[in-house]
Amino acid sequence: MKNTLMIRPFCQSDAESLFKIENKIWTSNNTPVDVNYSTAQDYLKDHSSNNTIVALINDLPVGSIDYHPASSKPTSKYTWTFGIGVDPAHQSDGIGGKLLEHFKKFAQDSGVHKLHLRALGTNPGAIRFYQKHGFETEGILKDEFSINGIFVADYQMSYFFD
Repeated sequence: MKNTLMIRPFCQSDAESLFKIENKIWTSNNTPVDVNYSTAQDYLKDHSSNNTIVALINDLPVGSIDYHPASSKPTSKYTWTFGIGVDPAHQSDGIGGKLLEHFKKFAQDSGVHKLHLRALGTNPGAIRFYQKHGFETEGILKDEFSINGIFVADYQMSYFFD
């Protein structure tokens, strides 16, 4: 059977797979907060179905991007911040890049001027991934977090639409 990638808006039925993927992805190397969802309902409390795009292989969720305006202020509506995650079993399959490129097109079509994200200095693979996809480092907050007794930098990265 051929692995067919599809990218589409979130459906409630995706939550069961996505909460398990989230629990596998996030570690102290890539996030300063503990991510551990007990149920799909716990996942849904943190993720709006209106602001999530899902990548599927053969109709099974393997990754997602959740996004929102940078703040609740009307002046922030042209800047979106986001998080992306792909199941570790598929992280070298190009799914993250296709999901990110799909999201960039969606954001541009929605009139967004800037995409913004944060990446920990302990996650150089993510920083390289974003750079490969046109993101630039706008700033580095040195020793922003203390994770497991080690101070970690927080990279502020952005992509601008012309």
